[in-house]
Amino acid sequence: MAADVAAHAGVATGLLDEVRQAVGEACTRAVLRHRDRGLRDLVRVEFSIGDRFVAKVTDNAQDLRARSGDRVGAGAVGGDARANDHDALEEDTLSEEITLIVLGGLVEDLVVTGPGADGGTTVSMSWPLPGSGSATDH
Repeated sequence: MAADVAAHAGVATGLLDEVRQAVGEACTRAVLRHRDRGLRDLVRVEFSIGDRFVAKVTDNAQDLRARSGDRVGAGAVGGDARANDHDALEEDTLSEEITLIVLGGLVEDLVVTGPGADGGTTVSMSWPLPGSGSATDH
């Protein structure tokens, strides 16, 4: 869907696969953050068109490192009991970091904000539109 919206917005054809992959990676990251925290909330995906095509993916998952006193996995709704909660936390953190590295390689304009006071992060990505003054194709 992201690539279709981007195409209708006027994003260069050569960037549509990048849009598709980047939004997919960000959505996968958000869904995994929800799963790992036992959340059944929906992940929010927003598109906007202005000077650039912008895709935002927002999760409601709190940062596990900020809740180090809480148990991870076993006590979470729908979570799996892991033998070593510390190892699971490190594995989840590493997985998120790798995803962000992949996103950084795909998207020139990438901003990750959060977690906020109520938890959650937003991954914002944008691509140039014709006539926007930044027609960098990579």
